[in-house]
Amino acid sequence: MDVHIEQAGYERGESVIEDIEFEVRPGEIVGMIGSNGAGKSTTLACLTGTIPWMRGTVKIDRYAYIPEQPVYYDYLTLEEHIALVLELTSVHTRERTDELLRLFRLETVRYDYIASFSKGMKQKAMILLALIQEAKFLLVDEPFVGLDATTTIQLLRLLEAERRQGTGVLLVTHVLDTAERLCDRFVWIDDGRMLASGTKDELRLSLQTEGESLFDMMEDVAMR
Repeated sequence: MDVHIEQAGYERGESVIEDIEFEVRPGEIVGMIGSNGAGKSTTLACLTGTIPWMRGTVKIDRYAYIPEQPVYYDYLTLEEHIALVLELTSVHTRERTDELLRLFRLETVRYDYIASFSKGMKQKAMILLALIQEAKFLLVDEPFVGLDATTTIQLLRLLEAERRQGTGVLLVTHVLDTAERLCDRFVWIDDGRMLASGTKDELRLSLQTEGESLFDMMEDVAMR
């Protein structure tokens, strides 16, 4: 995944983000961090092709997207969503699907409408529908919102397993301690621009901060 965004926004000529450039390699997890309103969601919109106006290039192989807010058809059951995804992505085996249904304890509701699910169950369904696609890259937007501790741990293990299998993951999250544990590198977005990128040590050098953790670095930068 190669991203070179010169300018992008929601109306032509009105730039929300500028000069954002990074890559995600197969078999690594890159964390996109930054404060609310920094431009992370707009950057993701460029990657998914839903931004109305952009100058630049985005090169990304087959990907799956886990949105922050669940997106589904009100009139389809979970099983019907699964069948639709498998058909559209030409995935012919149900083994992975059945494994994730058991893991997330969704077997008993597979024939229920996703619209009737709780917030946490909807998020589990979105994760399942992304992971069964056997994509080369995952775009993951604030996935821990609405998940209980057990499911959060399960998701962390699943993302680590995807990395071991060669999947590239772009993870947008405000949970900085989790990002530190999970991510190989980081892209730090601030006020619509890329403030820094690299490993945690590289961020520290680039930003000239003595902060040991991502939280400390962010606090230090905010105080300047």
